[in-house]
This record gives sequence, C-alpha cells and structure tokens, in this order.
Amino acid sequence: MKEPKRDLNVITIASNYTIVAVTESGQHLLRIDGYSHTTGIPTGSDIKSSPFRVGGHSWRISYYPGAQTSSWPYYNCISLSLRLDDDAAKPQGVVRARHSFSLLDREGKPGPYFTNNGNKTLANWGTPAFIHRSELETSEHLHGDSFTIRCDVTVVKDIQTKSVGAAPAVPPPPDLNRDLGGLLATGEAADVAFEVDGKAFMAHRCVLMARSPVFRAELSGLQAAAEGSTAGGGSVITVRIEDMEAQDFEALLRYVYTDSLPEEMEEQGEAAAMLPDLVAAANRYEMERLRLLCEDKLRELVDVRTVALMLVFAGEHHCHGLKEACLRFLDDPANLREVVKVNGLEHLSKSCPSVVEDLIAKLAAAP
Repeated sequence: MKEPKRDLNVITIASNYTIVAVTESGQHLLRIDGYSHTTGIPTGSDIKSSPFRVGGHSWRISYYPGAQTSSWPYYNCISLSLRLDDDAAKPQGVVRARHSFSLLDREGKPGPYFTNNGNKTLANWGTPAFIHRSELETSEHLHGDSFTIRCDVTVVKDIQTKSVGAAPAVPPPPDLNRDLGGLLATGEAADVAFEVDGKAFMAHRCVLMARSPVFRAELSGLQAAAEGSTAGGGSVITVRIEDMEAQDFEALLRYVYTDSLPEEMEEQGEAAAMLPDLVAAANRYEMERLRLLCEDKLRELVDVRTVALMLVFAGEHHCHGLKEACLRFLDDPANLREVVKVNGLEHLSKSCPSVVEDLIAKLAAAP
C-alpha cells in the first residue's frame, strides 16, 4: 500500500545585507587677508593653516601664493595642499579620505573654481594649479585684498557589512527656525508687546530670555500687570524701547527667532544702512554672534569712502576685527592716497586721531 502523498511547505528566509562605509565629513575655511602682501613669498614656500580635526585626525592646509613649482603650467598659480598632521602619516598608518577645495564668493557659496582630488591614502595631497593669480586678482572673489577658500574633507573610518530591512525614511532638514519665525509672524500666544518708534511688536518672553541675558534680566523682573490678554487668557506686558528705529528692532527680533539676518540686507545699500545699528543693538542686548555676523559683513564694505567712518565706528563699538580690516586696507599706499583725496587729512585727523600719525608716515614712505 502506497503512503499518502504529503505536501511540503518550504519556508524561504531571505536576508538582505549591505556594505556600509562609515564616514565623517568636515569643512575648514581658510581666509587670506592681505593677499597682496603674500605674493612676494618664493615659489615652493607655503603658509600653513591652524590645525583642524576631521574623522579623528588632525589636518592642515598649506597655501602656496607663489605655486609649489615654477614649471609650466603651474607658474604664477596659487597652489593648495591638504596635509595629515598626526601619527597616521607614518608608514604603518593608512587614512582613506576624499577632499576638495572651493573658492567662495561674497555670499560664502562655492564659485566656478572647484578641485576634487578623489580618494587618497597618502599624507600630503596637493592642487598645484588651483587658480592663476591673474584670474583671482581680476575676479570678484578677491575683495578688500582678501578671499576665502573652503576645504571639504571626508574620511572613511570603517567599512562594515550590515543586515538591513526596508530602507529607513530620510528625515527632513531642520525647520526650527521656520517654526519659530512663523510664531513671531503670527504673534500667537505672545505675552510681551514692544513699542518701538511708534510701532508695536508682539513677542514671547521665554524666547527672548533664552537668547539674550539682557532680555532675561529685564523681562524676568517685570510684573505681569495686564495691558491686554493673550488667546490663552494670560497677561501681556508692554515694554517701550527708546533710541532704536522700528526696522532695526524688527531685524533684531528676526535674528532672535530665526538665527538669521533679513534677506533684504543682501543688497549692499540696505546692509550699509542697517548693519551699524544692528551692531549697536547686539552690544546693547549682549548677543555676541549677531555682532560678529554684522561685523564680518561690514568688513566687506570697507573702501576709500567708508574706511574713515568704519574706523571711528569700530573704536566706539569695540569691533576689533573691523578695525584690523580698515588698518590692513590703509596699509596699501595706493589706498592711502585715495583716502586722503576723498576725505582730506584734516577730516582724518579729527575722525581718526589715533591713526593719523601712522598714515602720514606711510604716505611719506610711499613711492
């Protein structure tokens, strides 16, 4: 008698594996101030950046204003080199990495000059012809005798094989500044009203107190004497701000909520008009990052017509970086002559008495 036929259920277990290269990426900005004073450095000589860390290793950028070599086609080119600065550079050590150099425009975005050297396992990776000096000197990237290079480094730290299931959802980019900006725009649940130059601004005490020690001290001591009501039934405190224009306070509030400056300040005229007032507001409310952002933008506006005023402003508001940029600008004899033509020595002696003696000495020594 035949045995009954049995059906066999075959269960197939499928597993997915992927090879994952664990990487760590970082950036380093190298700003060259006083470019014209570096052009006399001999070919093959470099200026090293301060060390920075990416992927557990220390790195430096070598800047060759006179190129690494005098051979064609590298003659009169600016060269760059990324150097490994720790023990991994020894023969027994291996570092797998990828790097690139970018020349940034005035807005901090990579320009058309971009070099990507691919994967390397050596300790010194160079770009012998990053940009010809004549190209740089006639481009908008060189402004106020300075330019900025960005170095992107990606280090492969480990290669692993992992079992994976369905691909995870990719989280969206951060949107906290957008949400807080919307809260400022709508005024929802606001509990403080500022009166500035005849205009009212609704805001939130908790946000202001978290962002500025001066706001924290001023607002925490106020009694909740109601001059209005929020949607939740709470009290609204009214604060009057003296000696500030409405547009400046509005820009200050925007920074408090979004950590960014108004878009209209990208226009040079708007920036020149508002930046000094924002520096004063940043000092008033002890917001150091805002002050440094504005000071950096003011440095881009230094020219023969503004340098004297900028020096006075820098001294009054303790903007040491702006003062140094003005003095570097005046260090060029050609710039000095133009400044004297535009402003006159008498005006300079009244507005900048601390530097006028240096100016006269430089003018006397200029060819």
